[in-house]
Amino acid sequence: MSLMRGGFGFSPAVAALYCAALVVAGGLGSRPVLGCYSRIFSFGDSLTDTGNYVRLTAGRKPSSPYGAPPYGRTFFGRPTGRASDGRLVIDFIAQEFGLANVTAIQMGAGPADFPHGANFAIISSTANNASFFARKGLDITPFSLDTQMFWFRTHLQQLTQQLNGGGGGGNILSDALVALGEIGGNDYNFAFNKGVPREMVRAFVPAVVDKLAAAVEELIGMGARAFVVPGNLPFGCAPLYLNRFRGAAASEYDARTGCLAWFNKFAEYHNRVLTARLDDLRRLHPDVTIVYADWYGAMTSIFQAPGKLGFTNALGSCCGNQSVPCGKAGCTVCEDPSTYVSWDGTHPTEAVYKLIADGVLHGPHASPVPLAKTCPPT
Repeated sequence: MSLMRGGFGFSPAVAALYCAALVVAGGLGSRPVLGCYSRIFSFGDSLTDTGNYVRLTAGRKPSSPYGAPPYGRTFFGRPTGRASDGRLVIDFIAQEFGLANVTAIQMGAGPADFPHGANFAIISSTANNASFFARKGLDITPFSLDTQMFWFRTHLQQLTQQLNGGGGGGNILSDALVALGEIGGNDYNFAFNKGVPREMVRAFVPAVVDKLAAAVEELIGMGARAFVVPGNLPFGCAPLYLNRFRGAAASEYDARTGCLAWFNKFAEYHNRVLTARLDDLRRLHPDVTIVYADWYGAMTSIFQAPGKLGFTNALGSCCGNQSVPCGKAGCTVCEDPSTYVSWDGTHPTEAVYKLIADGVLHGPHASPVPLAKTCPPT
């Protein structure tokens, strides 16, 4: 039985090896915190995927735009499957900890091909699975966190067997960092896109947070001792949604930023529920480090004063428009993506991802401590 959306014909075991791409990018040029974490295991959606979705949908029509130019132009000089012009937050985190070695996974690759961890994130992924949406009367069949966790269990079992000579002993996760998200935003976005009323979508939030908390608990049970868990972004500032809800009343906008206030308040509610749950998990597991990554706060600081941070176009898209989306033939693209907040109307530019990563790694957009200060004792 395939666990893939749309019935991809991979067995689960092969899918586990095929879809996982390393989170790290080679030659990032940093001052790494060497000897901190040995590996990073990452889960998430389009804000974290480093190539899985493009590989999984290869050969499908229409082809994924994320595997086409001008995606990837800023740093890599080519499309890599990242939904941006360059690196993502996970790339900068990997760089910080000296885990810089890109490997594009192919059929037949094994655990040895993942020396510094693996990224299971997939564009379009949700926290909840299709059964959850079916119970809500919604025909949504996404990739989900359940799928990613299945792949991870298979990968971890194989990695443990390989590193321990088949004995299966030892804790592979004891000095690894788990990046759980961002994931959950699509649970809401897909519902909004189908016209589900705001209050009904708001009722999804506890279930989304429950799913994330359950994943943390399971990973702790497997031996994980360090997590970074991002909240939702201020999607009320994304050009895609500003266009989609263009007829909204003036009272629904933030006068200071021009963003949709109600959409951002929704994200704030998700983030409050999530941070409260992470507090509970810290109390239950005092020996585990759980950092909340405040992506929302980092991006909001840009929208409140874009010029001070070098952004001259806060609410427009660098690539694509309503007629021709980014990655499609004939799409328009700006001259300097670093002056834009949004790359393609939905996803941030590399410049924004770097700013978010800096705030998470070194403060002030992380709690209870900046991520760079969480290295396990040697």
